[in-house]
Amino acid sequence: MINVLFMHGMAEGARSRLASDIRKYLPEGYTLYSPDLLIDPNESFKIIDKCIEENKIDILVGHSLGGFMAQKYREMPKVLLNPSLGMSYGYLCRFDMRYKDMRDDGLTQFRFTTEDCKIYKAMEAIEFDGITEKELENTIGLFGKRDILTRLSAHRFKKRYKRRRMIPGSHFPDEKTIRDYVVPAILSLGDKL
Repeated sequence: MINVLFMHGMAEGARSRLASDIRKYLPEGYTLYSPDLLIDPNESFKIIDKCIEENKIDILVGHSLGGFMAQKYREMPKVLLNPSLGMSYGYLCRFDMRYKDMRDDGLTQFRFTTEDCKIYKAMEAIEFDGITEKELENTIGLFGKRDILTRLSAHRFKKRYKRRRMIPGSHFPDEKTIRDYVVPAILSLGDKL
């Protein structure tokens, strides 16, 4: 059994379409977990750590903000899907937003504050520290060719990692892209376990 943890993006939730599509195409023997994460990274890391420990997670998959968080877990096999490597770039650092997905925790909106932005900036200053050879082999970055939100991230990723692939689509890949690119990337990591 291979356990996969999906970390959703900023305005998503545990029941995101991306998580559902990944779950749909993972073969027997794989289980996908997808908890609700929060805008506060310190609180989200507590949720992620607990999920990794309780469910004996083997592979991480992070989309957007979730990709930023997944990248922090050194040497764990991971697929970063349009990761926001540089969360504080381009944001007003203060806004209110509704979650676009139904969440298990019942939250419907969140506030991204100036203080949150400062926390992300501090994390970005060290986000590539500690990358080992094993980390380079076990990290796959998938970037949508039409994703205008993470163009800078694709460049930053390529400068530090070996396994970057441009895939069809925008920031939110469609089901076909999940089936044809994301799930095979997960399986390629699973084959090494």
